Amino acid sequence: MQNEQLVSQLAEKFGDKVEKIELNPPQAAVVLDKSILVEFARYIKEDENLKIDFLSSLAVVDYLENGFEMVYHFCSIEFRHKLTVKVKLDREKPEIATIREHFPGADWYEREAWELFGIDIKGHPDLKTFLLPEDWKDGWPMRRDWEGNDDFVKMPEF
Repeated sequence: MQNEQLVSQLAEKFGDKVEKIELNPPQAAVVLDKSILVEFARYIKEDENLKIDFLSSLAVVDYLENGFEMVYHFCSIEFRHKLTVKVKLDREKPEIATIREHFPGADWYEREAWELFGIDIKGHPDLKTFLLPEDWKDGWPMRRDWEGNDDFVKMPEF
């Protein structure tokens, strides 16, 4: 399936909840309304024409003034097509539903987003510290506005 066909099928299925389409080889990208993320994840995995069955990575982008963006990188092992999915989150109360039911590999990525950025992953059954010390109380160290503690040396802005 070509990128154009892939995003066309998704836009037809989800309408204006697919807020933006980007056709940048080698993969397509869509920006979604966060309210459909779980349904979207189920659909791309179960649809016979897509069979997107692998989450290769998940990242959080901190835009400081414009909130956060969750960036999911999916692919189909069988069909070899790739899809990037972006979801914008509010900075003041960043929250999003878990997709681990459909993509179990999201488990630790979502925990990392929760632990290091403070993203509330709704419905995740095991949000607990695994990278930072268990008694960590100094905020979210991957946020761009994190000031750190006395030992922290901030990178210079370029």
